[in-house]
Amino acid sequence: MTEIDPSLMNTVPQTDAAGAPAPAPAPAPASAPAAAKFDALVGTTLAERYEIIRRIGEGGMGAVYEAKHSIIGKRVAIKVLLEKFLENEEFIARLLQEARLASSIGHQNIVDVTDFGTTRDGRAFVVMEFLEGEPLSELIMRDAPLPVERSLAIVKQVASALGAAHDKGIVHRDVKPENVYLVRRGDLDFVKVVDFGVSKAVRTQEESGSDWQRLTRTGAVLGTPLFMSPEQASGGENIDHRADIWAAALILYECLTGELPFRGTNYLGVIAQIQNKDVQPPSDLRPELGIPESVDRMVMHGLQKDPARRYQRMAAFEQDIDRLLAGDADIALDGGIEPGAPLAARRRWPWHLAVAAVFALGIGSAAMLARGGKAASARTLPAPVVPPPRVVAPPPAAIEPAKITDEPPPVLPADRIRRTGKGHVVRPQPTVEEATPVAKKSKADDKIAPSPYTAPKAP
Repeated sequence: MTEIDPSLMNTVPQTDAAGAPAPAPAPAPASAPAAAKFDALVGTTLAERYEIIRRIGEGGMGAVYEAKHSIIGKRVAIKVLLEKFLENEEFIARLLQEARLASSIGHQNIVDVTDFGTTRDGRAFVVMEFLEGEPLSELIMRDAPLPVERSLAIVKQVASALGAAHDKGIVHRDVKPENVYLVRRGDLDFVKVVDFGVSKAVRTQEESGSDWQRLTRTGAVLGTPLFMSPEQASGGENIDHRADIWAAALILYECLTGELPFRGTNYLGVIAQIQNKDVQPPSDLRPELGIPESVDRMVMHGLQKDPARRYQRMAAFEQDIDRLLAGDADIALDGGIEPGAPLAARRRWPWHLAVAAVFALGIGSAAMLARGGKAASARTLPAPVVPPPRVVAPPPAAIEPAKITDEPPPVLPADRIRRTGKGHVVRPQPTVEEATPVAKKSKADDKIAPSPYTAPKAP
């Protein structure tokens, strides 16, 4: 291990004769001992084969370094547990769990983990492939909103990687743009999903031990708040692969719009919005971008708060992305939402279902009545007794004052009089034809007699 000059650790500020601080000397060029005082691992060799070159960054559990294999000369990235977690068995177990789970998946879009061990001071480390590129979070901050095609292509690879993990019974539980690394291959984005530190493997009760239960205990809220699913934010007991589907859809949302639907000034505020606030469709948030409705519907389907109404498999989510990239806007969403339906239809589907049920019931009743009528006609039944027609008085609106004259009502001929059998004579009302004026024989009749529909002129 590189030694640190003891004189640098007990430096006393110099003063002049008046007691004022003396001017600081000009800074010397950076050297290995000077860099080592900020990070003791830089310049050292881990496990007698990994030479630490520089510190790349720091995450929630560990710091990441660029290193070189001392024998084969291959560049690697090493994640070392932070010193403050040196005696935290749970964080040590999580880091080693990340190495085991990530290496067991074996997918091209998941960072390749090749080795793990401990430093001389007892800190656990994981050796991974070295990635040259940038995290998706930096691309979003710099260039978002991204084009629809590029956003879909990036999230498709994320979905493919997570789908492979789900097939192995592994749930990432911390999917976010910071854990999606972009490696440029020509003009294309190649994705590497990293940091399985809070992953959960779905095991049977017989396979689970006491250490595993403590590591994934119920009620522990693990992950980044902004990208937690509602069930994960509430500390739910049964967090499954659908939490990763929510996070992948939310990453696509941010790529398309450059914004997130949930905002808060503190942790609890974000959690409350995730659980209670309705998500605004991307095209409503940024109407000027012209986001296709089919993309809108797919994103919103992945962001259903109820896991049962979300995509049920990451493969279905990835398949719909493939179809959109191929130009098929009429995607069949997993979960029963009909393609081509407006976004608001998802909130009104129970009402439409009730109308459809009533309509189907009406058709069924009509069919039953029709079948019953045919069966009845096949049997010999007595002739039905037809009741006499009722006399229905014309509506008041049909009687116009202009039609009333001093002439007596017309006398009906005898063949128009019908008896009811009870001694009552029924005189039916004149039909429409009888109420109409008699056709004129010539146009001169109008000059001779007034119209029966106008009042007679005074003499």
